[in-house]
Amino acid sequence: MSRILASLKPGMTIPQVMKCPDHHFHPIIFGLGPYIADYPKQVLLSGIIQNWCGRCIAFPTDLDGGRAPWTSELTQVLIEEYPLGVLWDE
Repeated sequence: MSRILASLKPGMTIPQVMKCPDHHFHPIIFGLGPYIADYPKQVLLSGIIQNWCGRCIAFPTDLDGGRAPWTSELTQVLIEEYPLGVLWDE
C-alpha cells in the first residue's frame, strides 16, 4: 500500500499554496481520509477496478449487459456449491 501511495506523499506532507474560493491564498495539505473512511464505496470501486461490477453478476467482458443484482442469497449459494478457490479464480 505504501508503494501505491508513495507518489501522493509530497502533496500530503508539504503544504502547497493555492487560491481558494474566497480569493485568498492558503497553504493546503491534501489528504485521503474521506475516501479511505468510506468502506462500502471502497469495495464498490475496487470491484470496478478489477473489471467486475460490484452491483450485478455481469462478467468482465459484458459489464453493460444489465444483469441481475448481487444478493446475499446468491453469495451463500455460490459458497455452498463451489470450492472457494474456484470462486476466487473465476
